[in-house]
Amino acid sequence: MFKSNPRYDLMKNIKNKTTPIVLTSAPMQEIYQQIEQVAPSTTTVLITGDTGVGKEIIAHRIHNASLRKDKLLRVINCSAFPENGLLQSELFGHEKGTFTGATHQRKGVFEQTDTGTLFLDEVGEMSLEVQAMFLRVLETQEFTRLGGNRTVKTDVRVIAATNTCLETAIKNKKFREDLYYRLKQFPLHIPPLRERREDIPLLVEAFIAEFNIKHKKSVTKISPEVHNFLKYAAWPGNIRQLRNAIERAIILSRSDELTFSDLPADIAVASQMAATPRSSETRTPALIPREIHQILRQISVIEFILIFGGIPNAIWRMLPEKTQQSVIREASFHLTTLLGGDQDTIRISGMDRNQILGKVAQQRIKEHGSLSQAAKSLGIDRRTLKTYTQ
Repeated sequence: MFKSNPRYDLMKNIKNKTTPIVLTSAPMQEIYQQIEQVAPSTTTVLITGDTGVGKEIIAHRIHNASLRKDKLLRVINCSAFPENGLLQSELFGHEKGTFTGATHQRKGVFEQTDTGTLFLDEVGEMSLEVQAMFLRVLETQEFTRLGGNRTVKTDVRVIAATNTCLETAIKNKKFREDLYYRLKQFPLHIPPLRERREDIPLLVEAFIAEFNIKHKKSVTKISPEVHNFLKYAAWPGNIRQLRNAIERAIILSRSDELTFSDLPADIAVASQMAATPRSSETRTPALIPREIHQILRQISVIEFILIFGGIPNAIWRMLPEKTQQSVIREASFHLTTLLGGDQDTIRISGMDRNQILGKVAQQRIKEHGSLSQAAKSLGIDRRTLKTYTQ
């Protein structure tokens, strides 16, 4: 996935941040081919996929490859208009005096974007009333401004997107079936980042280039720890989460190399346990050396985090209680999986944070022979450690 040496020089690949990123995974290559086919037409496109996968980027690619590339591309997020009338006015415009504050006539985006492309994100958030008006535009290229009676014609290419299941919305009578099939003339599904991890290096390089310029930094390398994290992290927020993580890491960086300590603590810690691959071999206790298996059965969850998760004590102590509890839950699941699902044997079931820390304290005191040395080994003061043994 990354080059053989994870601490590789990125600068030769970081030259021009304005150059479009051409992702190399098989799913994205197939999507690019579909874009080439559909872009020159006027067909409505429905883009689906989890939040943060890059649906707006795909919409821009379609527009830029179309015959309308020199015309306007407007982007509207339907979920940004909680009140029904606001979205209606934004899309279709209104006449003077239609409602309080309507002191003049206003053109909506369908009128403003005539001969161009309109990208409607979160289209599943439209009310049924707006959906009916939207369907009319798609079918006739005509609409009426709010408060008006004159038919307005428009020539707009529509690209819609959603991260929800519209089929379910139809069953729940929250989305019109006829509108769904009208939008689905040409569907494009963008898979989550975890299903196309080979795209991560190019994205990382592009984001580093972007944020080097924005924050006046000169990061050109990544450490093996960061390499491993980026490779295996779950990335539930997909490209958006990866981009935010890289920006924050660039801001925190103190050299030309991104290290694990540069990653935002909440992202790095919460993802560290999920970052370890959970193969079928990992779940089989028989494949773990007996000595290691015995040690794992005696270790506390937090000590498991600190020792095997690569989380510095200082970072752990600074984390909010809620973040610590989230990491403890994830680590408990991972440790249980690692040992074959026998949670009772691990002796962590039902323990709260203080009980787990008490186990760590008892084990360290036994190992080091004194309260002072045990406290020092855990990076906390003697008095704090003593409270966990009582």
